[in-house]
Amino acid sequence: MTKITDEFILRGNRIKNRIVMPPMYTFSFRGENGTFFGRQHIDHYTLRAKGGAGLIILQSTRVHGSIEGTKLWSPENTAVLKQIVDGCHAYGALTFLQLSCDDRDINELSGEEIHTIQREIKQAAKSACALGFDGVEFHCAHSFFLCKFLDGDFNKRTDIYGGSAENRARILTEIIPGIRANTHEKFILGVRMGKFLPDEKDGFEAAKVFEKAGVDILHISWGMRMPAGQVPKDFICSYMTYNAYEMRRNVSLPVIAVNEITTERQVRFLIENKYADFAAVGRGMLADADFANHVIDSVPVNKCCRCGGGVNKCFWFSDHRLCPARNK
Repeated sequence: MTKITDEFILRGNRIKNRIVMPPMYTFSFRGENGTFFGRQHIDHYTLRAKGGAGLIILQSTRVHGSIEGTKLWSPENTAVLKQIVDGCHAYGALTFLQLSCDDRDINELSGEEIHTIQREIKQAAKSACALGFDGVEFHCAHSFFLCKFLDGDFNKRTDIYGGSAENRARILTEIIPGIRANTHEKFILGVRMGKFLPDEKDGFEAAKVFEKAGVDILHISWGMRMPAGQVPKDFICSYMTYNAYEMRRNVSLPVIAVNEITTERQVRFLIENKYADFAAVGRGMLADADFANHVIDSVPVNKCCRCGGGVNKCFWFSDHRLCPARNK
């Protein structure tokens, strides 16, 4: 039986356990002297690494400016990113940076505009590697830019970036060799995506395209819309989490499951029954920085209060100081 404390070797990297901190945008954090990243970000991620997370995926970071060294890629911002990586590594947590793009109309982009975005993605991955990140995760979920390319209903392009699953994934698969050539051999490439693009067969097809192209790990969330469906009677997690299990059955890549995982019982259930290779805990880790260690040691966690109900109404995301769990 797989245990939550079992290590996982991914592309030569040791992930010390099966508990992941997924990317969550820190809306109310502010950097110093006009920068985006700052001391709040360093403390936030380092505390979760100290709290036992095996893998930490930093919040969505736009690739624009990576070539010029501006915006989120300015020297002031990358200096903070380096401190975050070093802080996480000090506690043995593998660390990814999630990469995203500006939300533009993919169907109106020229071929040259797509190539410019590809160059930015490549440079962002190269820069993340140089900063010490163990890998990057491409944000192909939640109806954002890259997700729109993957979705067969939304993508209406008639060139090589539209049509088949191979074409819809091409904006990334086309540049993977270039990323590999400019990063070290242990650098991990992950994709966060949904199972429905728009149907499950489309999601399975896209996942297999990524697997063939050399992606190392999949993180299964949702695509253009939240999935709705039923789970087996004995399955104690959400339908989206069950999507990760179904994806795992269709590819050979390791899979991260996510969504409403807030208890020790759920984490153990997913890993011990091999529904997923990793359990990603979002709001649970916002409420309790030591969530991973508490679960591993079977110590009660500081529970998320579900103050706003769904994640979009979570008080933490509007102002982390308002989180009732944080103030217990």
